Amino acid sequence: MRRALTIGSKEWIMIDKNNEEDNVAVAASGADAGSRNALHAVRNLTMRERLSLLFDHDPSFIGENTDYLLTATGMAGGRRICAVSQDTQHLGNGMDAAAWRQVERATQHVQNENAPLVMVFDGTQTRLDGGIAAWSSLGRLAGTLAAHRALKVALVVGHNSGPNAFLAGLFDVVVMVRSGSSLTLTNADITNRVTHTSLNDDDLGGWKVHADESGVADLVFNNEVLALRAIKRLLRVGTTATSSATPKVESLGYCVGLDTLIPDDPTQSYDVTEALRQVSDTRAFYEVGAGVAHNMVTAFVPIGGYWAGVIANQNKTLAGALDNAACRKAARFVRLCNAMNVPIVTLVDTPGFVPGFEQESGGLAHTVADLLRRYAKSHVPKITVVMGKAYGAAGMALSSAATAAARVVAWDSASMGLAGPKGIEDLAPAQAQTLLPTLAAPHLLQHGALDAVLRPGDTRRWLGQELAALGHASDR
Repeated sequence: MRRALTIGSKEWIMIDKNNEEDNVAVAASGADAGSRNALHAVRNLTMRERLSLLFDHDPSFIGENTDYLLTATGMAGGRRICAVSQDTQHLGNGMDAAAWRQVERATQHVQNENAPLVMVFDGTQTRLDGGIAAWSSLGRLAGTLAAHRALKVALVVGHNSGPNAFLAGLFDVVVMVRSGSSLTLTNADITNRVTHTSLNDDDLGGWKVHADESGVADLVFNNEVLALRAIKRLLRVGTTATSSATPKVESLGYCVGLDTLIPDDPTQSYDVTEALRQVSDTRAFYEVGAGVAHNMVTAFVPIGGYWAGVIANQNKTLAGALDNAACRKAARFVRLCNAMNVPIVTLVDTPGFVPGFEQESGGLAHTVADLLRRYAKSHVPKITVVMGKAYGAAGMALSSAATAAARVVAWDSASMGLAGPKGIEDLAPAQAQTLLPTLAAPHLLQHGALDAVLRPGDTRRWLGQELAALGHASDR
């Protein structure tokens, strides 16, 4: 039986074995397959069961092993990581100062090793009697997390408010489960007293709120088992190569489907995810943040045996125009790729910004500037492919030297410039006739604005060659 795991409506990983999540849960619990009690692991894992699922082998524990908090190091997804897991069943009174100091020591350990960190937030609160010691530990912990450059993944499995929600927001990836998980800085009881409402934790900050509205949740799964397996998959993406089974660069063929992807009629739309499938080694990709900003797609794609983080304008939504939500989503993904040391490929086809008071008053100028800063400060290789339009400041934001320090290329049918044809047509006829040819990709290549002009079908082969060259360079 072949089933797809989903994030919203998006496939993320595939399972091939019958009842895989039940089998994994049973194995994690150490019980016989016939034991019905073992299936509790699917929705309510203990700390040790979580770590057993996450790590490739038995981990080494850091600090004191308690009934309510475990910190461990070991190999997960082929990488050395550190993991922290809370257990709300044994922390009914909340985290005290000693517990937060243990978490603080674990984060300092990964900071010293520059290793990825996975932390399970299980709805535990901070005990008020922890006093200034707990408050100080939390402050130092937040500072360490904010400064940590390697990948940080938060798994949210319970109702978390206050410090837990604040800390989870510092992680590069937030994974939530659909059953009983929430993140709120102020819990529902206090919110209802102050605002005279009757909300519960799910209404205020449940998985659906954060996956479809706030964008805080990058990935959502039905239970902890599936979430932990996805986290291991994400850790594997952070390695340089995908696997020995992926195609060699020289075998990457011409993608005929890309030649006809963009309609000749500019009033018709297309789905940019087909471009991701065409360039992928497996015809599959792994989307992050699928629930928000549908005019921007962010995903990990295997190309020529190497992983790439792809940022692409989604033409079928708002014609791929940039708004606040799309820029924030792209900026967050740039940060994620940087933490994972994965090259960034930007596929550009945008007519400009979404106009209107809502966008401008929402700080669009600042949001775009923040996106550019993220691109410019990222240390990973960056490649841009202009597939269609790249007009005005929006086109410049996605296809400038800041966003593509390595290479900027365009399809032979692409068009780039300070304004599109309609804007140029408003000029005097003689001036418009002079400027229109300057938008074409071949003209831009002649004047040094592009490194190459590609036939659409050559994109996969070209990207494979570039990623292989960048991968070999990073290995030296």
